[in-house]
Amino acid sequence: MTYITNPRFKIFCGFEVNGQHIDSALHQTNDFLETIPSTVYKNIDYKTTSSIVGSMFCQAIAGVTGAIVNPIEKGHPDVIPPEGEYASEEELRNYPVGLEIKCTVGNITKGANLRAGQPRINSLEGITWQAHHQEVEELLGLVWDFVQSEHDFNYPKVTGVFYADNLTTDDWGSISGTVGRNTKVTGMKVSGKEKMGQGWVALIDNPQYKNLYQRILKFSI
Repeated sequence: MTYITNPRFKIFCGFEVNGQHIDSALHQTNDFLETIPSTVYKNIDYKTTSSIVGSMFCQAIAGVTGAIVNPIEKGHPDVIPPEGEYASEEELRNYPVGLEIKCTVGNITKGANLRAGQPRINSLEGITWQAHHQEVEELLGLVWDFVQSEHDFNYPKVTGVFYADNLTTDDWGSISGTVGRNTKVTGMKVSGKEKMGQGWVALIDNPQYKNLYQRILKFSI
């Protein structure tokens, strides 16, 4: 699987991340996703699959940039400079520099009734990243799908990577799950999605995905 990467993409978030790093991490992530038996994907929900995709990408991007994955489960950001290994748990909950990564499979047409292993691109209507609070200002957003392949089962693959460092609280919706035991989440608004689109980093080299993502996120390459 090949990607078109933005040659202008280069950021410093306590460590440098550029297009080559992203491309390498994408291939490592996709290769790993194929090592998991298809029965696993058939028996877990898409939220859990997104967590697997995001976690592997975090590990891969940390490896190619010399950074580390945040050592604690609820740490923020997800990937931090190597010196953060010696930070306290309190510091790791809101480390001053690093890379926050969110993953989404996107929103499909109601009633499409797609199952694990079936490509969603033909029914995709929207792309929404979620966060636990509205203060996320910098974000690397991944999109994935069960990409059509020659295998008996279409494994999940990352199909797009987007980045914005200028998000504001107004780019996030109201927080849901504020009562009971539900996890608090907020979804990105259209304004935030357009910022992510303008910061496209990598796209699967497939016209169907490229054209639809450009339409949904309102950007051009």
